[in-house]
Amino acid sequence: MNSTLAEAAGDTPPAPTSLAPRPFGGTLLTLLRREFWEHRYLWMAPTAVAVLLALCAVLGRAHMNFEDDNAFAGAGGFGEQQRVALATIVQWALAVPLYVVLLFVLSYYTLDCLYAERKDRSILFWKSLPVSDALTVTAKLLVALVVAPLLIFALALLTHLVFFAILGVRMAAGNIPAVMSWSTLEWLRTELVMLLVLVLAALWYAPVAAALMLVSAWARRSPFLWATVPPVLAPIIERIAFGTHFLWDFIRYRSEGIWRTLMDGYRFRIISHKGLHPVGTLLSDLNFRGAFTDIDLWLGVLVAAALLFAAVRIRRYRDDT
Repeated sequence: MNSTLAEAAGDTPPAPTSLAPRPFGGTLLTLLRREFWEHRYLWMAPTAVAVLLALCAVLGRAHMNFEDDNAFAGAGGFGEQQRVALATIVQWALAVPLYVVLLFVLSYYTLDCLYAERKDRSILFWKSLPVSDALTVTAKLLVALVVAPLLIFALALLTHLVFFAILGVRMAAGNIPAVMSWSTLEWLRTELVMLLVLVLAALWYAPVAAALMLVSAWARRSPFLWATVPPVLAPIIERIAFGTHFLWDFIRYRSEGIWRTLMDGYRFRIISHKGLHPVGTLLSDLNFRGAFTDIDLWLGVLVAAALLFAAVRIRRYRDDT
């Protein structure tokens, strides 16, 4: 007899069910969280800098003499407008160290993210999961160009609020006249300027990030040497062999070209002998329209997509075992 106990009892066993595929958004979110879990310096280094900046408001000392009302003659003395402008300049200055740290952290991350998973063999585990190479590599590039910059933007915003609050408490406790004044409108305008600059930088340097990831996927060892030595030696060899400097001009243009477009015709007047101006004035002074419509900006984005495709193909077939 081949009948089972269930059949004898007259019960039909349930049909096997297949596991439902994980939604795309959930998979992508998991991959993004994985990057910050495996590369903790992405958030630990900026957070440490933010804490140090906040401590400056607690322990720092500064002396500013505003007794001379003619210090900024063109602005009618150091009045309310000057105090608001100074607050926005401090807001900008507090964000600069965080963005500098972000630059170094992302340079290291893009060179290490695909190489490290092969070095520690964790790629074998991730390849065993039902996640495509394209989605994995794209998630890493999104971390470098979108997620990490936005997190630093939010961290810079929070750092300024904490710094301003601590400074206000210290001044109130010590009966010190306020040297900065809060203006919600100018605060928002300054944040908008920094956000636009951040987006512009992410788009302009997208091919650089993708190229570093390509080196990370391709190099069997020492990706940092492969990423730094050729760009340094190639212009020197070109200069010696042909007497030209096309490579050096291209490297320099790709490093700073978009900022020349952005500052076309701009004269630095936030801090001048005529007084202080809010950082928000850059919204009208800088050439944001010309920068975001620059053809080289979007050609670079297309090149970044091609380099990303190459990195995906290399990761798919690279086998260091």
